[in-house]
Amino acid sequence: MLPSVGIRHFSRCAVRSARLKPLRFTDLNKINLNQPVVPTHKNFDVSPDHPLWAFFPNGNKATSCFRDSSEIDTSSRPWALPELRRKSFEDLHKLWYLILKERNILAREVRLAEAIRENNTQAHNELDEKLALTQKRIKQVLLERQVAYERAQLMTAEQEEYLRDFEERYVNAEESDIVSYNEKLIRLQYAFFGIEPQLDDFDMETDINVNFIEGLTYIANLKHKRYLKLHPQTEEVLSTPLDGVVEALPFLLNDTNEAIQELKSLRERGTETKLDKIDVIPFLKRTISQVIAERNGTEAV
Repeated sequence: MLPSVGIRHFSRCAVRSARLKPLRFTDLNKINLNQPVVPTHKNFDVSPDHPLWAFFPNGNKATSCFRDSSEIDTSSRPWALPELRRKSFEDLHKLWYLILKERNILAREVRLAEAIRENNTQAHNELDEKLALTQKRIKQVLLERQVAYERAQLMTAEQEEYLRDFEERYVNAEESDIVSYNEKLIRLQYAFFGIEPQLDDFDMETDINVNFIEGLTYIANLKHKRYLKLHPQTEEVLSTPLDGVVEALPFLLNDTNEAIQELKSLRERGTETKLDKIDVIPFLKRTISQVIAERNGTEAV
């Protein structure tokens, strides 16, 4: 006969005994409880530079998280397109983000009003519509400028192509046609570069600018190239390309033959013809004024 095998198990006597013990409660009147902490923003130390202050109209000086209708500006109007067109890119950029900031403030207040079941948000929504309309108009102004820029780029490419074509025709023109081409050149220099046909019509303060310098360079190179084509045996001193406005200006002030002689004299004397950029416009104003004064028998201003 096999011996009996005992089975181990947890004792449950203590559990049974505990159930028989009566519950004992301390006198609740003798318990000292801490005062409850009332939830308020004063319990938190918030940095005055915290970025979220930007969502409040008065920043860290705000005393309320929601403005009622009387505090909303209802008398303002959206920016008009003519007003925005006069603004620089920097001003439009600043204005866009100021509007965006104000719209974020309004959106937070409207969302809070929905949460607390405050229905008086009509003034908030009306102001937001005005701000959204201004943003739409800013986009339109920027689109207009982008289109204008692209068209200007296209016009510049077409202008350069026309100038190259005119240069080729002018340089290779027959002697019988050169008078007609010179008349066309006068019209071209005014239309493309704003260079007046007559020296007396020059306004030294407004006409002498970067565009004038580009036109002067184009005209001088045009006449110089034609002269070299007509005179293939030209001296080496004259055959090199023009270098700067000092060598180019005689071709605007005089006829081609006189300009060639002045160019030859400059190069044979070894006169320094390169100018710093800052000196180019003052040189042109001074020299052209002197030429006008000499031709009119007066003193240059």
